[in-house]
Amino acid sequence: MPVLQIGYHDHCFDGVASAATFLRFYREKVRAVSDVALKGLAHRAGQLFGPDVFAGDENAVVDFRFSADPRLTW
Repeated sequence: MPVLQIGYHDHCFDGVASAATFLRFYREKVRAVSDVALKGLAHRAGQLFGPDVFAGDENAVVDFRFSADPRLTW
C-alpha cells in the first residue's frame, strides 16, 4: 500500500500538472515520502470512485470532483 496516493483527471495536462504540484507541496511541507502512487481518474456515471482510488495511507484527489469518502484526506 502506498503512503500517498494521488488521484488526478486522467488524459488531461492540467490533471497531471495538479498532481505534480500537489506532490511537490506534500513532500516539502508535510513529509518527504517516496512511496507514492498516481492514479488517473475518468468521469463516469454512477459511482465516481472505485475502491482502489483510496488505497493509500493518505489519499488526495486533485483537478477532479469531490468525494465525501472518509479515506480522502486531501
